[in-house]
Amino acid sequence: MPQLPLLSNTVSARVRAHFCLTQAELGRFLGVTPAQVSNVEAGRSVFSEAVQERLFQLRRWLPQEAAPAPEAPAPEPPEAGPLQQRLRRCRHLAAGARYELEEMRRRTQAHAARQQALARLRQVLLTPHDPASPIPPDPAADPAHNRRWLTHLETNTAVAPAPPTAAEVALLEVRLAALEYEAGELEKRLPAPDSVPE
Repeated sequence: MPQLPLLSNTVSARVRAHFCLTQAELGRFLGVTPAQVSNVEAGRSVFSEAVQERLFQLRRWLPQEAAPAPEAPAPEPPEAGPLQQRLRRCRHLAAGARYELEEMRRRTQAHAARQQALARLRQVLLTPHDPASPIPPDPAADPAHNRRWLTHLETNTAVAPAPPTAAEVALLEVRLAALEYEAGELEKRLPAPDSVPE
């Protein structure tokens, strides 16, 4: 799966974030280039009325905006001495393992979100309009174009790197637990901060 770029607060960026799309993928659906999507999201340009109508097909399915993710904790300051040096090393390795574990979880979540988004896009774009639906049919809808576009997205998703296996995650969790245990044991054996000579 292509790496998603940082998103702006434009409608197209929110649509891309919700449906896990790149600028190229959304541009293909809208019939514009990735550069045009980028320029609109950067505030340098606007979509034509026809493109905005196509964007509306996806925009109308956006939920309320979610709260931003919390910031990562700040690293602890380094200390001196052989025990402090090993403690720093353990903390460094544990931070790397935590980051890698978070990356694995992010990849797993991104893969699951992409699969859900593809299912939702199939439902939104390929299901015939239900006359009982409160949302009116889209007169600009082109089922053949939508099907080709979704097939392209599904192909991109199928060839993307697979998310980590449960065994890979479990092994990294065990490594992280061992590093955290070692760091805790080292902290118990360190002298109190006010007893360390300057």
